[in-house]
Amino acid sequence: MKRVKVRVPATTSNLGPGFDCLGMALSLYNELTLEMHEDSGDPVVEIEGEGAAALPRSRENIMVRAAKAVLAGRRHGRLVFKCVNRIPIARGLGSSASAVVAGLLAGNQLLGDAALATDQLVEYATTLEGHPDNAAPALLGGLVTCVRRHRNLITYRLNPHPDLRAVVCIPTFELPTATARSVLPHTYLRDDAVDNVARALILSSALEQGHWDRLAVAMEDRFHQPYRCSLIKGMSSVIRAAQEAGSCGAALSGAGSTMLALGPAGPDLDAIALAMQKAFFEQGVQSRSLVLTVAKGAEVIA
Repeated sequence: MKRVKVRVPATTSNLGPGFDCLGMALSLYNELTLEMHEDSGDPVVEIEGEGAAALPRSRENIMVRAAKAVLAGRRHGRLVFKCVNRIPIARGLGSSASAVVAGLLAGNQLLGDAALATDQLVEYATTLEGHPDNAAPALLGGLVTCVRRHRNLITYRLNPHPDLRAVVCIPTFELPTATARSVLPHTYLRDDAVDNVARALILSSALEQGHWDRLAVAMEDRFHQPYRCSLIKGMSSVIRAAQEAGSCGAALSGAGSTMLALGPAGPDLDAIALAMQKAFFEQGVQSRSLVLTVAKGAEVIA
């Protein structure tokens, strides 16, 4: 039997105006231990924590599909997946990307000298998960922007300020990505596009240089948040409460339902977290908050 253990971070994407192109790894992790046994048979999937009651324990599990994609025709044996999940499901924190990356990285490690390069794994992950702004930071870590040039996916690592922190306020209700995407338009007005480009430029420099006073303006958006507001009760109130509680910008995390605030390390973070929870509560929504750091990418830990 061969065994490998990997750890994959949560991710937050969009960060307001960086729709489908900007993502960041956060210090909340899923772990996968993958065993390859010499006998044959169907994969075995064991899950603890988030999603334990809902995620499939068969070949349909996206983590199983990812591992098999990278192992196909290269290594053979019965696979046993042992998962410890801490990333909430369907909350805009990259749980699907984490599962895909975990399966790919663990399977790739079992290939030994035949292992694929990191850029190949990013392409695999994007194909399987569908969103490079989650898949790329989950694999690479840090703050990443992604762009397609012809058929090639190009990723660029930005350099977030060392004091940058994230507050995530996670409501109890799930919001499937397909539902969140269904309310978006297919085309946008030129004024909206120009506004988002301008804010994304301000945001990237603010996050790198620590211009915290610019975040509130930089994290406004016209591409997805106005359309998703109706799906998340209290969304505007939570953003406003976060900004009033401390030096930060706030936005929807990914497709939601989690709300995100970005700002500098310090006492304001706890106040921002409590303010976001209170704003949700006043709208009849229960939630919990975490203060997280910018994380390294997926790694083999055993």
